[in-house]
Amino acid sequence: MQKHELLEAGFAFDYDHISLVPRVISTLHHRADASPEVMLGNSRLRLPLIGSPMSDVCGTEMCSVLSHEGAAGILHRFQGIRSQARAFKEARGREAHAAVGAAIGVTNSYQEQFQTLYEAGCRLFCLDTANGAHKQVEQAIAWIHHVSDDIFLIAGNVASAETFSWLEDLGVDAIRVGIAGGSVCETRTETGIYVPTPYAVAEVASVRKRALIIGDGGVRTPSDFCKLLALGADLVMLGSALAGTQEAPGQIVMANGKQYKIMRGSASFSVQQQGGNESPEYVEGTETLVPYRGTVVAVLHRYMAGLRSSMSYMNARTLEEYRNNASFVFLR
Repeated sequence: MQKHELLEAGFAFDYDHISLVPRVISTLHHRADASPEVMLGNSRLRLPLIGSPMSDVCGTEMCSVLSHEGAAGILHRFQGIRSQARAFKEARGREAHAAVGAAIGVTNSYQEQFQTLYEAGCRLFCLDTANGAHKQVEQAIAWIHHVSDDIFLIAGNVASAETFSWLEDLGVDAIRVGIAGGSVCETRTETGIYVPTPYAVAEVASVRKRALIIGDGGVRTPSDFCKLLALGADLVMLGSALAGTQEAPGQIVMANGKQYKIMRGSASFSVQQQGGNESPEYVEGTETLVPYRGTVVAVLHRYMAGLRSSMSYMNARTLEEYRNNASFVFLR
């Protein structure tokens, strides 16, 4: 079953509803023959993975290590403007083309935030909003394009072909696809808004003309990571899978004799307070504990190994070949 056939089935499938099935003869001698490289702006990523711009995921150390290991990090925006600019400089180090970006909002002081980060050398920006299909996002995109022509712009989140095409037509370079799929997101229970990320990625891939697709939400294992890439994502954004690592912000806590780290949704009560909203009126994010996993390098190596092995089953040396050769079956 090909991607278009999955969509024609009329079923909003999630990760556990589908499985990749090899229907081609592999000619790869070793999984290391598979090279899942992708360009993100001026940076060539060896691993098509981006750390989510969440306060408990992408701080300075996480962004630096992700970039060093061939992935990318987006520095979260839930801090002061000057503090974020200093953190960006530290995370990027002396590498002009380090795969380190920064998230900004679309209201209040976002213009000052953009200009301060730009002056600090940032050229990879993420408009970090829950609903990317909004007039405020359009206004922010127009302003950014007016003041600068040398940045790579990520926007989102969206979860449909119509809203993806709208952002693409506005000139966005990469679009985060997935709404309410994250482990600490409560949008689904609070609003009734939800589309499984795999289905959303497949739908937008069917209309994509130019912009990169960033699958974002609900990835638990390398298997989920592989499925999004095979369905059409160019890159995949990870949150909870990275939040429990040594490099993620926050202290290790003990509970019932086991080690954990705290993970909070971007719309949770405490993160909204951290971002300057002392009395949040509405909360769509929860707070939880994630198991401590040690260094993020081990996590990245696991995801790389899983992806390369999956690519070898599909006789794919590149991500383009992987998507072209991928076949699926329904498990329901």
